[in-house]
Amino acid sequence: MSYKVYNDYELLYLVNEQFDSVALEILIKKYKKFIYKKIISFFPREYDLDDYYQEGLYCLSKAIKTFKDKYNKTFMRYFEVLLDRHFINIYHKKKREQEQLTLLINEAYTKNQIVEPIVIDPPKLVMVFKSKKEQFIYDNYFVEGKKIEFIAKKLKLTRKQVYNTIYRVKQKLTKFLVEQQETKTINK
Repeated sequence: MSYKVYNDYELLYLVNEQFDSVALEILIKKYKKFIYKKIISFFPREYDLDDYYQEGLYCLSKAIKTFKDKYNKTFMRYFEVLLDRHFINIYHKKKREQEQLTLLINEAYTKNQIVEPIVIDPPKLVMVFKSKKEQFIYDNYFVEGKKIEFIAKKLKLTRKQVYNTIYRVKQKLTKFLVEQQETKTINK
């Protein structure tokens, strides 16, 4: 018998209230082509087709369990919204993972291109700042590794002010380190 003769509402009732496995199989068979159609529209590569199909079945199961007909929406539209959202989340997750992988590869590539890394022995590096606030933050945050909350409480500043000062200290440290490196290369 063709699955097209069955009404979605009848099948949902049988699955949810009667725990009918035949009705569940009919729903799966009925929406199989629809799931594949959505997979192809989101993920044109076919090497993960089975994984995405499993995700589609997961969404179908979720839609069957959570569908409420009192909202005047058809089951098909409800399932389509769930499936679209789920596939969009998967797409963005894979995109983030790919971007992180690309960043790691680029970072490894650029690290391999550095001919002479800058090595600074922390005990020998003594920085003196004109500002007492910058000196306190340098000593506590960079040297001793204290937390932002501790520094903000001691200096009676907001976290934003502490972060701004840390940024200025980093700028000055970078400038100082570049000057140190230049003098080392000149003296060699």
